[in-house]
Amino acid sequence: MIFRGVLCRLGARESKIRLPHNQLSMPTNFKELRCEHVSALEAGDGFQVLFEKTLDSQEGYVLVQRHFEFPDGGKCYLETDDQEFCGHFRFRSARLSRNRLQMVFGIGPVRAITVFFKATDSAYAEVQRVLQIMIPEIRLT
Repeated sequence: MIFRGVLCRLGARESKIRLPHNQLSMPTNFKELRCEHVSALEAGDGFQVLFEKTLDSQEGYVLVQRHFEFPDGGKCYLETDDQEFCGHFRFRSARLSRNRLQMVFGIGPVRAITVFFKATDSAYAEVQRVLQIMIPEIRLT
């Protein structure tokens, strides 16, 4: 399986977020990105969703992957150019709507990424299907 990984530059800001599972307000590193292209891929027991500012861009992307070959404890691989937002994480919460994906993950500090995106109906349906496989607890809004 070949999955794509490139470098990007995202803006960051410090904020607080209320976590629904424990209702504690914790310091959060927050990133927001607007993307013109989104794609979903299934290859064997590996899945990925890639959000890009522009198609095949070398900057401005968020990549979410999960492989079911071995037990992974429910963790997905998340990649951006910022090391604080890269690695294997179990999402604290994830929410998908027709043009936005919000993910909260990590421990001390909690991190959050919001991706605004554009997609055709068929591309969105595939993104929704793949994200529900990778993140079964994702909320659809």
